[in-house]
Amino acid sequence: MIKRTFTVLLSLIALNFYGQNDKKQFVGVNLLQLPTSTINFNYSVELKPFLTAVADIGYTFGYNENYDFIGRLLTPHIKLYDGYTIDKHSGGYIKIGGYLNLRKDFEKQNFFHLGLFLTNSIVHEEGLYLSPIDSRPYSQADKVEHTVNIFGFSTSLGYEFKITDRLKTHFDFQLSFPTDKYLDLYGYRNFIPGMGFKATNSKWFPMLILNLKYRL
Repeated sequence: MIKRTFTVLLSLIALNFYGQNDKKQFVGVNLLQLPTSTINFNYSVELKPFLTAVADIGYTFGYNENYDFIGRLLTPHIKLYDGYTIDKHSGGYIKIGGYLNLRKDFEKQNFFHLGLFLTNSIVHEEGLYLSPIDSRPYSQADKVEHTVNIFGFSTSLGYEFKITDRLKTHFDFQLSFPTDKYLDLYGYRNFIPGMGFKATNSKWFPMLILNLKYRL
C-alpha cells in the first residue's frame, strides 16, 4: 500500500512539474548533509504562493557519526555495547512532497513554511558482530552485511529567506518516522539516508536542513 501511494504521488508531482515554465523553479543542495558524506540534490517549483512542490534525492557514500556534529547534538548517543561494530553505512534516498508556505503572495520573500514528504531510503550496512556474552576473541567476530529498503514520512518546520535575486535559502528542523522496517537495521545506533541518525529505540529520526537553492 505504501509503495502504491508513493508511486501515485510521484507521478502526480511529475505531471505538475511538466509544463511549469511560468513558475519559479529552483535547484538546491542541503549543506548540512555534506559532513555525513551525503551528496544531495533537490528540485522545487513554486506552484502557488502558499505551495511549493519538492523532489529531493541523495546518496551517502560512507556515514561517519564522528563528523556528524549536528546529528550528535540532536539525539543522545548510547555507549552500551550491542555486539555490532558497523564499518560502513551507505545508501541513497528519494523524498517527494512539498512545503505549505505561510504567505499570501509571491512578493513576500521571507516566510515560515511547513513541510510534508514521503521518503524511501535504501540502507546498506557492513560490519562485525560478536555477542556480548561470546567467549571468542573479537578477532573472530562474524562478518555481517545487508541492504534494507525503508519507507517513511518526514515533517518539517522552517524559515525561508532571500539572499539575492536568484539565490535563496531555508533552514528547517525535520522529523522522520520510518516504518517498522528500520528495526531490521543492525544494533541501536542507526543512520537512514534522508531521515537522519538516532541512537535510541525511539521511532523518530531528527535532522537539521540548511538548503541553498538557485533560481533557474
